[in-house]
Amino acid sequence: MDFVTPEYYKIFLPIVVILVLFVGRQKRDLQILVMLAMSYIFFWLASGWHVILLLTSTIVDWTAGKKIHSSSDRKHRKRWLIGSLTINLGLLAIFKYLDFLIETWNLASLRFDGAPELDTFGLLLPVGISFYTFQTMSYTIDIYREKHTPYDKFTDFACYAAFFPQLVAGPIVRSQHFLEQIKDPVSSSPYKFRLGLTLIIYGLAKKLIIADNVAIHVNEIFTEGSNLENIALIWWGSLCFGIQIYCDFSAYTDIALGSAYLIGIELPENFKTPYAARSPQDFWRRWHISLSTWLRDYLYIPLGGSRGGTRVLVISLMGTMLLGGLWHGASWNFVLWGFMHGVLLLCHRVITSSSAIKKSFELAPKISIFAGWMITQYFIFMTWLVFRVEDTTMMLRSLKTFVGIDAYWDYSEFFESLPDVKLMTMGLVLIFVIAHGVSGKLGGFKIWLSKQHSLVWGAICGMIISATFLLRPAETVEFIYFRF
Repeated sequence: MDFVTPEYYKIFLPIVVILVLFVGRQKRDLQILVMLAMSYIFFWLASGWHVILLLTSTIVDWTAGKKIHSSSDRKHRKRWLIGSLTINLGLLAIFKYLDFLIETWNLASLRFDGAPELDTFGLLLPVGISFYTFQTMSYTIDIYREKHTPYDKFTDFACYAAFFPQLVAGPIVRSQHFLEQIKDPVSSSPYKFRLGLTLIIYGLAKKLIIADNVAIHVNEIFTEGSNLENIALIWWGSLCFGIQIYCDFSAYTDIALGSAYLIGIELPENFKTPYAARSPQDFWRRWHISLSTWLRDYLYIPLGGSRGGTRVLVISLMGTMLLGGLWHGASWNFVLWGFMHGVLLLCHRVITSSSAIKKSFELAPKISIFAGWMITQYFIFMTWLVFRVEDTTMMLRSLKTFVGIDAYWDYSEFFESLPDVKLMTMGLVLIFVIAHGVSGKLGGFKIWLSKQHSLVWGAICGMIISATFLLRPAETVEFIYFRF
């Protein structure tokens, strides 16, 4: 089960709403048990026996949190923290990275005579393991840092770790934020309920109309035999994938937030118009916010951040971005993607520290802002090529074409190379670009819509639902971040 299966909306979500808001009304503990049970059912339907890994992480971090808080011995506290991190990262390493490491070893061993070749285990990636592992780890680390105390009840913590809307693909929620939401019996309101429905409808439309349609163009372009020397084709493929991954992932977030709002729980926003960013740093303040803040608080700052001089800054920043890239998937192209973003962040720091650049901002602020936006987006969409194209030969060829090396521009070839549905997809891309820009200036359409009169709200939502059924492609594409 996931957020695009009809059963989620026809059976699962209505049952959750009825049990939490009506059967469990004003009975906090019963509501927690219902949400916990339904979350485990959801995860079982999404990932099968891997639910055992979620339960293991939950028990380990609950126990470690209690032991750390109850002890005043620093060594004893650190041992429990290390034990918790070792088990969590060990499970993540085995199920997500073990086969990748074996394949890397086998590739490297080709250079050495007599080196043994190892068999991979063929382990299936548990859905959402990267998300819930980081979430439960942050709980234990914060207790060790004495930022907050453990949850009083195991069921509360287990519900936090497994809460179904954000379990599979985030956002990564901090434990104190969730505790604030459940400290009293949860209840919805007419506005929250309408906002929840709006977010779900909005997310489904974004996923099924835009993300899945542009994915057809992306898949057609980045296949072996495509004309990868054509600049128009590579730029279009990069643009389409950037839109696909944003609409796909932010749609999941919208549906997650909407599902939680239906029962009165507010989850943190994960995106703020990232393609309006004017610098690499600004991009990471807008893109996958829950991950970028997690990496900042639990990796970048502990490594030294910007407090220890240039050398420490470079090590901290590059280390954070490399590991952030690897978090996305067990492949070297994700490591390269993280490396490229680290380089962009460092270059931005160096360039903006120049007195000449600062003066240019003061003399022509509007031109400087526009130039910053153009340059930022150019490099952001270049990095999406590395994220999308796993074949090394195709990736290098695409990158060379993107920057104009040994490349040409041929619009006729570009148009002929695209799938049959051309004009509609181009229209959707244009609509997205305009809507994204307007959203960055005026605020989100989904918030505005949820505040309108019931008749206006119902009419617009009805049109969106109708458009979703009419414009969705024949085959639904799996959520991209389910692989992470």
